[in-house]
Amino acid sequence: MGTARRIYKNTIYLGAAEVVSRVLQFVVMLYAARLLSQEHFGKFSFALSLSLIAIVLADLGINTLLVREISRNRGLANKYFVNAFSVKAILSVVAYLLIVIVLNILNYPQDTRQIVYVIWVFTIFSTFTELFYSIFRAFEMMFYDALLKVLRMTILTSAAIYVLFKGYGLLAFIYTFVVVEFIIVLIALSIVLKKFFKLKIMIDFAFIKSLIKKALPFGLAFVFGMIYFFIGSVMLSKIRGDVEVAVYSVAYNIALAVLFVPTVYTNAIYPVLSRYYKEGKKELRILYEKSFKYLYIIGLPLSVGIFLLADRLIYFFYGKTYAGSIIALQIISFYLFIKFINFLFGTILSSINRQGKRMIGQGVTALFNIVLNLLLIPKIGYVGAAWATFATEIFLFIVYYWYVSKNWYFYNFGNILVKPIIAVAIMFLFIKYVGLGLAATISLSILIYFAVLLILKTLDKDDYNIIKTIFKNGKIRADIQLPS
Repeated sequence: MGTARRIYKNTIYLGAAEVVSRVLQFVVMLYAARLLSQEHFGKFSFALSLSLIAIVLADLGINTLLVREISRNRGLANKYFVNAFSVKAILSVVAYLLIVIVLNILNYPQDTRQIVYVIWVFTIFSTFTELFYSIFRAFEMMFYDALLKVLRMTILTSAAIYVLFKGYGLLAFIYTFVVVEFIIVLIALSIVLKKFFKLKIMIDFAFIKSLIKKALPFGLAFVFGMIYFFIGSVMLSKIRGDVEVAVYSVAYNIALAVLFVPTVYTNAIYPVLSRYYKEGKKELRILYEKSFKYLYIIGLPLSVGIFLLADRLIYFFYGKTYAGSIIALQIISFYLFIKFINFLFGTILSSINRQGKRMIGQGVTALFNIVLNLLLIPKIGYVGAAWATFATEIFLFIVYYWYVSKNWYFYNFGNILVKPIIAVAIMFLFIKYVGLGLAATISLSILIYFAVLLILKTLDKDDYNIIKTIFKNGKIRADIQLPS
């Protein structure tokens, strides 16, 4: 199977699964926001944010490293898996102790601590789930990744909504996350052992030392990334209280729901990029340029559309109780298309062995975000957190683009900017001045945007050749072919 077609299939698998799981995740959070009090939903959002920051310490970047290294040498899959599992188990205990210390230093009440501790068990199971996903991605067998994601969210959605409607309370709601994730871990383990390799216990301390050394830049990059991703909720909780966390989280959750697009795509191309770099293939630059173009074309209208429809989206999903979330969503909306591109930059840096640069970029960005939150949250609360998120993403874009250009390849993307802007401007006028229902507005806006792109010939001959290869597995010109 050709590389282009394999990327297509894996993207479809991951994309379909991500759409289903993100929709179901959104449904769960929607019902949680509606059926729990704002205070309880705020506590849950805070606990989840804190745990997701801490869980990166338990990962240490190992998952990302495994995808890169196993994709280059699949014969070492068992050795990487066993030793990575051991490291994760130890680091999980360390991360838990850090959470306990933070909660005690900041003097959080006992009920909040209890919620965090239960959520932590869920996040521990999830980091081991991600370890199995890394195996699937390294072998470019994303079908299993997709299958488990859909299964996980289907079970979780059913159980969580049942618990919420029965009125069993916040703790029972959180326990459903723990039980479901444990089940998925067991299923994932059975798939790996049956389909990929036979488990052989081969603890190698020298190998573990090398593993940690290689993974540390990935890990620190993700730690810093998660800090600026979720620190707004954590700081809001302490400075302004749980209700503001809830208002901010509602807006943030809508924005996060559409990030499945760059997540899926970059996960699909990451092992390919890593392999291309090792083999010294010129197609690495082609895949980078095309990926930049496609993510920009998709991300820009999403940001503009969410900005224009923010009030209607909030009222439709959450009701007037969360009217305050509208302005936060409008601010965060323009963070999205920048985030699309930053996903690609981060993936590129990891695939070309520049994870140290990615770590530095994320570290500086995290510090920048914390400073902004400290300045803005005390004055304007969740609105300040939203502005900090937006400004931070712009800052990260500048840092990433500079690193990629200086350390590998300068791509002048100016020639692809104009046509999508024209298309999105026409879409903007349609949304702004044509009064239709929400569903009709979204559907027709999408059609108008892509119709204008087609009229303006935004996709060139190379793009169409790649698309033909994807769907027909035919030959394309040698200068743009993505080889097997």
